[in-house]
Amino acid sequence: MAAVANSNRVREALSSGRFLISVEFAVPGVGRPFEDAVRPALDLARSIRDDPRIQALALTDRSGSDHDHDPIAVGDRIVEACGAMPVVHLAGKDRTPRGLETDLDRADSLGLEMFLLVTGDKVRSLPPGRPVRYLDSVDALCAARKRSRALVLAAALCPFKYREEELMNQYLKAGKKIRAGADFLITQIGWDMRKFEEAHWVLSQRGYHVPLVAGLLFLTPHVGRRIRRDGLPGVMVTDDLARKLVEEAQARDGGWAAAYRRLALQIVGVRHVGYAGVQVTGLHSPSKVGRLLEEVEAVSRECPTPGAWREAWQAALTMADGRPAQVAPRDAVYLGPGKSGNGVRPNPGESRRFQMMHLLDRVAFHEGSPGARVIGPLLRRVEPRGSVGRALLYVEAAIKEPLVGCQRCGFCRLPQTAYVCPETCPKGLANGPCGGTRDNVCEFGDRECIHNHIYRLSKHARRLADLEEVLIPPVPEERRNTCSWVTHFRGEGPRAVRLAHRSATFCRQER
Repeated sequence: MAAVANSNRVREALSSGRFLISVEFAVPGVGRPFEDAVRPALDLARSIRDDPRIQALALTDRSGSDHDHDPIAVGDRIVEACGAMPVVHLAGKDRTPRGLETDLDRADSLGLEMFLLVTGDKVRSLPPGRPVRYLDSVDALCAARKRSRALVLAAALCPFKYREEELMNQYLKAGKKIRAGADFLITQIGWDMRKFEEAHWVLSQRGYHVPLVAGLLFLTPHVGRRIRRDGLPGVMVTDDLARKLVEEAQARDGGWAAAYRRLALQIVGVRHVGYAGVQVTGLHSPSKVGRLLEEVEAVSRECPTPGAWREAWQAALTMADGRPAQVAPRDAVYLGPGKSGNGVRPNPGESRRFQMMHLLDRVAFHEGSPGARVIGPLLRRVEPRGSVGRALLYVEAAIKEPLVGCQRCGFCRLPQTAYVCPETCPKGLANGPCGGTRDNVCEFGDRECIHNHIYRLSKHARRLADLEEVLIPPVPEERRNTCSWVTHFRGEGPRAVRLAHRSATFCRQER
């Protein structure tokens, strides 16, 4: 079957309800010459040119290092090689809103139209002399969708969370991403098939009938050891799964046959659940992709029903002692019919601070309040970077830093974030968490994720809908290190908007 030049096979598959398979290529760092770095991707692209079983290559951005080759440039070469539109990942790590616009301009000039927009993982090394900013994926989706209705936009979802706060935050933010412009969602990598089912169920219950694509990894013993040693944000290889991989490594082929079968079983499993497709990573050669496709066909014949598949999956996870390998923590939280979490509540300190800050906001800053009537007319005359503005900045910091950890962003969004300063997130995220938390702990490992605090407070105040519907704008760089009180009363502060529920671009086919 000859490919049509510049065809978007992903769009065609999602529109028709055909199960799609994309293969992820990890774009190498700039330490390798571009032609050497792109050669394996071009080999993959040529192999799928006439293969209708593979719809696209997906190109990562700033995942292997802080300075990978440009995925847009690689995407242009992919189209030349196979005529099929790639899924270009664009990470918010060290990317500004203006930088995103520039990148989308370049992509448009090359005819690229399909993007996965993610916040990105933490930087490996801080650049000297400047902070690293992260463009929140929700803000990126809004900007890209505002730019063009014709773009095909994907967003990420990590359902492999096992505490109420971090789990519910993932689903609430997923709803916000869909409202902001995402056409379909791609999950993080995981081996807990109950979580794949949960994600499908939760989104359907919340009225988000968008296609779900499962992110899956070719998990060999070597890859499992590397994840356990170095970590991979949002990805968990449990002790039991690690032991299972050690057992598989004793086989003559070092565990490769078991890895192919496990991956094929997952592909068939999510297809039974109702997923629109999969994005597979860890297979960078045409021969490996070909072997996987053969394994998928064999497993599909072996497991034509969900029941048959379930038996095969349980057998694949059974360890040498006859015990099933646990792929999730023993105290894991799952959502489903009649299940909504563990009933977490804010601690007394969180509640007192919320009540105090909410009262202060209502008295001093809310439109028509006594404070606003007195100080509003005065502050409207103040130049933000004048001498009075600089003095007010120090007063504001002296008051707010002990209370909320104020970072002097000049663009205070506290009323929209349950009075938890989003700048205290290492990535500065205001619209919800990234996917890198584990057991409620921030990806940076030095604190509880601030969005857990926001969730508990919002739940207690019955404002959870805001975490799903309200878009909080990013901080303009020119506002930083100015007094947010001046910005607020001059009418130049953040304007949060409530995002409407979007109709699905692609009608998901239930299976």
